[in-house]
Amino acid sequence: MPVVTITRIAETLGLAHTTVSRALNDHPKISAQTKQRVKEAADRLGYIANSGARQMRDGSTRVVGLVFPDVQNEFFSAAARSMAAHCARSGYQMILGLSEDDPQREEQQVRAMREARVAGVMLAPCASPSAETARLLSRIPAVQFLRRNDALGTTGVYADDRQGIREATRHLLLLRHRRIGYIGPSRTLSTGAQRVEGHDAALRQMDIAVEESLCHFGPARPDTGYEGVKDLLSRPSPPTAIVAGSSRQLLGILRALRESDTEVPQSLSLVAYGDTPWFEACNPAVTAVALPVEQMCETASALLFELIAGTSVPIERTTRLFATTLVVRGTTRRL
Repeated sequence: MPVVTITRIAETLGLAHTTVSRALNDHPKISAQTKQRVKEAADRLGYIANSGARQMRDGSTRVVGLVFPDVQNEFFSAAARSMAAHCARSGYQMILGLSEDDPQREEQQVRAMREARVAGVMLAPCASPSAETARLLSRIPAVQFLRRNDALGTTGVYADDRQGIREATRHLLLLRHRRIGYIGPSRTLSTGAQRVEGHDAALRQMDIAVEESLCHFGPARPDTGYEGVKDLLSRPSPPTAIVAGSSRQLLGILRALRESDTEVPQSLSLVAYGDTPWFEACNPAVTAVALPVEQMCETASALLFELIAGTSVPIERTTRLFATTLVVRGTTRRL
């Protein structure tokens, strides 16, 4: 079957080659009526745009890269779906690379995207990005998402992790809990550092000493939560409540509590950071800090598209911090 070209569309419609080309590329000087005629003819004839030719002309593609640590984390999987939808609506395709929080793998993903001539990149950086990753990203539009690493600049969209965990801990304090355990992501990540700072700030506000022995840190995986609970419950004076700094860690926390026959909230209150649909299906439903995932993704995508277009973005709009919301359900109670 012969390839349908712009020339054939032009001949079919009796239009100039340039007019058809501009119409297909949504040129502002082409009328909406002509664009519609060209689009209908292109669809009818089975025309497929030559992205390689466009890439040779402008040096980039209508493709953006997304680098996340993983997509087992419910937040990142939801964000990836949302960003893919925003890209599609704006005429971009999205490719996803996973870093597994490994600096070398992160560098490989970013390099591959640069070699593919992506128009821009959104990423949740690992704790210690390589100098080469920073160099590669400095040459294209890039937006950090959720996590921030100043070695990669400051342009990004983030949640107010500090305030979110502060509200979670404060909620427990108002329920008269005083020994509150914290299980969260590594403090080498911006998110991990901000979250435990919020926890500590809430304690200090109530003149309660921060006990490092009641804190457990590690990767945002279920096994970290599981090990954290085992450690905290083995203390001579165990906590009466736990703040989970990651929804992934909560899976392990719940398993450890079940194995130890610890009833929630009768024996121990629990608040998680990062709300997910399955929290409501638990019995009791999990009290959680919800992040505005959709708004964050929409803002990050729009910011990246502006940077790709060369739009002058005011400095105050290059860094956005979104508030979180405490959703009180059934896993906390007053002492």
